[in-house]
Amino acid sequence: MNTAERLHRRRCIGLRVAVVFAVFLAVLNRDDWAIVAVAAVGGLVAVVAYWRDCRGSRSKTTQSDTHSRGL
Repeated sequence: MNTAERLHRRRCIGLRVAVVFAVFLAVLNRDDWAIVAVAAVGGLVAVVAYWRDCRGSRSKTTQSDTHSRGL
């Protein structure tokens, strides 16, 4: 595992943690709609970033492995 792969893995873990914190923040502060809105928007941004960057990582490595083998 090289440095770029390690950083990508850490970024994906950080995005998961951000989503969990957004959910906890929204649940703990149900009475304050401003905090719930900020937590919901932040969680949504983290989910979209995770979906685009981390979800497709398996298919990207599979494609690069296929190309390196000459298949």
